[in-house]
Amino acid sequence: MRKKHCLTCGAILKGRIDKKYCDVQCRSQFHNQRQGQFEYIFRIMNKQLRKNRSILSYFCPSGKATIRREAAEELGFDPTTFTHVFSFSKGSYFFCYDYGFLPIKEKNIEKMLIVQKQDYMQTKFFDPWKRE
Repeated sequence: MRKKHCLTCGAILKGRIDKKYCDVQCRSQFHNQRQGQFEYIFRIMNKQLRKNRSILSYFCPSGKATIRREAAEELGFDPTTFTHVFSFSKGSYFFCYDYGFLPIKEKNIEKMLIVQKQDYMQTKFFDPWKRE
């Protein structure tokens, strides 16, 4: 009879005929390594999105605020990472979940108008292939 080996550590398996791993730790390690290859980019992106949302909510406790861009970036804010865009006639809000910012430039000073998502912002549908 041919001996089977653990898919993680290579130890000889004893017990059931369809066993693939020698213990729970090896099974978890195998799946975590495999999943990690596919999920790494998502973990990095979600970490930055959560950080951005946290920074926006910190500067905007009452629903609307204006700050200098550098103030947010000093805390690790990345303006290129966001979940969705809400476009309107004067520009676009870039949202990180329920907080968004509008880039503003006043007298060569870069600022951010931070807002908390409002009900009317959910009804507008954005079609990237349709140009108005």
